[in-house]
Amino acid sequence: MLKLSRSSSYRFWLLLIIYLFMMILLDYGSLDLKIAGYLYSLEGNQWLLRKHWFTTDVLHTGGRWLNYIAVICVLVITVVYSFTKQSKPDRARAWQALSLSLFVSFVTVSYLKTLTNIDCPWSLALFGGNQPYLTFFSDRSDDLPLAHCFPAGHASIGYAWVSLYFMLRVVKPQWRYFGLCLGLGLGLLFGISQQLRGAHFVSHDLTTLFICLISSHAIFKLFYGKQYAS
Repeated sequence: MLKLSRSSSYRFWLLLIIYLFMMILLDYGSLDLKIAGYLYSLEGNQWLLRKHWFTTDVLHTGGRWLNYIAVICVLVITVVYSFTKQSKPDRARAWQALSLSLFVSFVTVSYLKTLTNIDCPWSLALFGGNQPYLTFFSDRSDDLPLAHCFPAGHASIGYAWVSLYFMLRVVKPQWRYFGLCLGLGLGLLFGISQQLRGAHFVSHDLTTLFICLISSHAIFKLFYGKQYAS
């Protein structure tokens, strides 16, 4: 049986503090602009990779379809275990928690994108667009068009899979860091590819990662209660 650890709450607050500190550096410290500006200059003061076949067809469209297939596989396995949970109740609960974690991560990121009204780098006048750059808490004029670039949606189809860490910690503890590395690796791959296209700042990806980690932790905590330690 899993044991409750007080380090669970400490890790949450540590993660929150690190996230807020990084967001201050990226937004108010202009690190977002510096990184995006460096990438923009490397591409010849244009988003050269915005419509490149590898970043658009392979990593963007292909990555999305790969995620669809993976999610469908998870759902099928979850249904199978749910109907046979009398024989393997622990596996059924773990797969149910994984499915819900993925769903909550995707939906939360997508919903926040409709609320935050923050532009993509490629929309900004600094990087060839026509919109002004605004920090997160700046007043945005009603004359400006709605923007839906924060947090990073495409990176979520990678970072959402950090939920594998929490799931494997329950069913195969020795594999849990493989699940964590897989989620982080996919998130970085999709996130960096979008940054190279001018679709997102680093802060957009960082926020998506934070959302996916917290969502996964919360769902597994809900399923396992005081038995669960992050």
